[in-house]
Amino acid sequence: MAIASLGVGSGLDLGSLVQSLVTSERAPAENRLNRNASKFQAQISAFGQVKSGLATLNDSLVKLQELADARTITVSDTKLLTATATADADVGNYSVEVFSLARAQSLASDGFVDADASLGAGEITLSVGDGDPATITLLEGEDSLRDVRDAINAAEAGVNATLVRDGDDYRLLLSAEETGLANTISLTAGAGVDARLASAAMTQTTAAADSSFSVSGLLLSSSTNVVEDVLPGLTLTLKGETEENVPVAVTVAQDRASARKAVESFITAYNASIGQADTLSKFNAETGTGAVLTGDTTLRAIRGMLPNSLGASNFGEFNLVELGVTSDITGKLSLDTETFDALMSEDPGSVLASLNAFGERLGADVSRYSESQGLLDTRTEGLQSSLKSIDAQREALDARMESFEARLTRQFGALDQLVAQLQSTGNFLTTQLESIGNIQNFNRNK
Repeated sequence: MAIASLGVGSGLDLGSLVQSLVTSERAPAENRLNRNASKFQAQISAFGQVKSGLATLNDSLVKLQELADARTITVSDTKLLTATATADADVGNYSVEVFSLARAQSLASDGFVDADASLGAGEITLSVGDGDPATITLLEGEDSLRDVRDAINAAEAGVNATLVRDGDDYRLLLSAEETGLANTISLTAGAGVDARLASAAMTQTTAAADSSFSVSGLLLSSSTNVVEDVLPGLTLTLKGETEENVPVAVTVAQDRASARKAVESFITAYNASIGQADTLSKFNAETGTGAVLTGDTTLRAIRGMLPNSLGASNFGEFNLVELGVTSDITGKLSLDTETFDALMSEDPGSVLASLNAFGERLGADVSRYSESQGLLDTRTEGLQSSLKSIDAQREALDARMESFEARLTRQFGALDQLVAQLQSTGNFLTTQLESIGNIQNFNRNK
């Protein structure tokens, strides 16, 4: 029997009564599921915040580990040379004199009156140094000076070709792409091709040359002006010749400014993680209410891990307190920059080694929680499973309420029919009694 038909016989609003009973039966379970779903969603969001904070902290710890390799480089005259350093560069002071720069060879042909005139079909062979020669075929009708220029450039043989207007004539200018004595240009003209195209018939406008320089008195040379293999991790770019006995000073040092900045970044990230953990786990004694992760064992473990890792002593020459890092009553850190800077000036190597060891130690502890498939991911996956379980419980509740509603509908339907029958019987009896009364009244009035 449909709810809408309930009460038709009795005249009672049984449909509303059934709905009210179903709602009352559903409410406690549904409210519990809603509370749990909201709690799990809030915890998932909170752990996402914790993981993000730990990832930032871990990034700062990686930078601490990289400090030992950080280098600064200064050059006294960047007009004459520049320099870059990698982590492999040795700390030290160097004096560099540049006697001559490396140059690329260039050749110029004799003049040609007409750049579009035929120079003869045939082959020309082009090579640079010991490189493989490139054979260029000049076809009839495609053998002008312009065609030769275009063919050389298309060959990509390490030579650039250009036409230069020299008065009324055109000259072919060839330039090697690479500098150095070994990169000389060779161009031969085969049978039938104008002999003026051969390199032997051209004028050398720039001679190929290696660079000549000295580093701290050691005389050196290079085929290029970018010198990478003289000092480990150090690249020199030669730009101009120095005056006699006036070397350029190049200083490679450990990057002290970056060290302090990296420590300050670590402290900021650490304090943020500590503050976040305290906020998410605090308990209000007056109201008796807790935060979203109050009492959570995973967050409590993280909160305990951070200061415990700081207290370890195996960080090399210096511990954090000796480096000027101290904590207040809340566990948050601060840096005494004077203490740190003084130690960096006295013994930068030991300071950076200690920071590297500390970064590795705390970084390993933090990564256990923040890495992909780490402890935080495992905790979050558990909460997500709980959410899925709530979805299943909702489906079960819906099914149970449908069954409950159907049972009430049957029961109240039977009641409705019974009341209707009783009302019908009552109406019949009332009618009969009224008839008897009418007969009696009739007889008395005779």
